[in-house]
Amino acid sequence: MNSPVTPLIRPDELRLLKEYITEVFGLVVDKNNEGLFTKRLFSRLEGLGLATFADYYAYLKFAPRRNEEHKRLLSLITNNETYFFREEPQLRVLAEAVLPALKEQKMRCGERKLRIVSAGCSSGEEVYTLAMIAIESGCFLWDWDVEIQGVDIDHQIIERARNGIYAGRAFQTTPDHYLDRYFRKCDEGFKVKEILTRITRFTEGNLLQLEQIVEEQSADIIFCRNVLIYFDDESIKRGVHAFAKVLRPEGHLFLGHSESLSRITSNYIPMRFPGAIIYKKRD
Repeated sequence: MNSPVTPLIRPDELRLLKEYITEVFGLVVDKNNEGLFTKRLFSRLEGLGLATFADYYAYLKFAPRRNEEHKRLLSLITNNETYFFREEPQLRVLAEAVLPALKEQKMRCGERKLRIVSAGCSSGEEVYTLAMIAIESGCFLWDWDVEIQGVDIDHQIIERARNGIYAGRAFQTTPDHYLDRYFRKCDEGFKVKEILTRITRFTEGNLLQLEQIVEEQSADIIFCRNVLIYFDDESIKRGVHAFAKVLRPEGHLFLGHSESLSRITSNYIPMRFPGAIIYKKRD
């Protein structure tokens, strides 16, 4: 039996869908990924019983259940591949420089609260990694109030993060002692232990509107790594402006190694470390 043939997408249909995705989500479909993008969208045409990509465009704009379809569409076009302890040089800067200095600063003010946000947290590996690093640092034990919050627009991926079960490639760079201490074996792989879940939480929401999700000037640190590369320039400006609202004075922003704010905003001061650049919010 022959497999069904994916219908060809007309140039005008592709343009309309790409423009709509940028307008609604701020995301850019790269020209090199247009073939994969089309194949993934075909699954939605089949699921909705639509004949053409123009029909799908109309559904996204006008259907009564278009908000639900927006969530499904996001799951198809975003890259949720991640793993624990990704981009180790930045994590080393966090553990050895940022967290100890932050503790000293807070102790001088008589404060014992730490707030970290992972914007675009995907399936949660980064959030739990940050929780492990905070615990292992030894800086925030006993009566400290610690919370690491993950935010992502994809409902399905947020549910996976809350479930906290991982296997295979998720642990490709995880030291053995972290696996032993912070995870327990289960049928599907390994599940995070309570020591991590009690200081982490996950919220569905748009990182471009982070100030509507996280209290203004409440976050000490924001991680948003390898996420902004999928946005257009205007959306990047909106995102980093929202981050500045949420960060406390002189709070820290961690971006991916290929992402830069040099021509985007003057709200942050770059700080250079061996193998890593992070940003500090201007006071």
